[in-house]
Amino acid sequence: MTLWQNYLRPKTISEALDALAHAPKPLALIAGGTDLLLDLKQGRHAPVHTLIDLTFVPEMTALELRGDELYVGAAVPVDRVARDPLVGARARALVEACELIAGPQVRNTATLGGNVAHALPAADGTIALLALDAQAEIASISGLRRVPFHKLFLGPGKSSLKHGEEILVGFHLPITQLPITNSYQASCFKRIMRPQGVALPIL
Repeated sequence: MTLWQNYLRPKTISEALDALAHAPKPLALIAGGTDLLLDLKQGRHAPVHTLIDLTFVPEMTALELRGDELYVGAAVPVDRVARDPLVGARARALVEACELIAGPQVRNTATLGGNVAHALPAADGTIALLALDAQAEIASISGLRRVPFHKLFLGPGKSSLKHGEEILVGFHLPITQLPITNSYQASCFKRIMRPQGVALPIL
């Protein structure tokens, strides 16, 4: 059984917004797809006619310094965030949070943007972004806007993103620490759990 009939790979934010507006409905945006594809296969997600793959949009896969901010694209894989020296030197808590997400196979595919767009309440990376006072960059036909991170969440599985109208492009993190020297760290992320138990963060 085919899970979708139409697969699009926009190369720019403008192309992605055009696809969002004009591609055959119903549609879904995808980057890592670790939740979406599983939900489609198991019937927990409404059928999708068009899948829009955002991993070919450079703005959404960028990870770089921009002035006094660290920018992380919404389609950057979690494992890349965890291993990037730029992030480790300036937002150590985000690295440590990403290292706790699932296993290596999932981290190689999953994205912070997917966790945020689906408003997953038990997501280590999401909590780190909140603690680091991140802002989300959102695109629509009206242009780009920034939203304080905490305003994206309305409840478990409920995001303030306008479905079918807006795309989560990336995250801007104010640099609150200088590059690490010796053992100094300005931020960290720790999950306290019982031995041999399962612990989930709660947003």
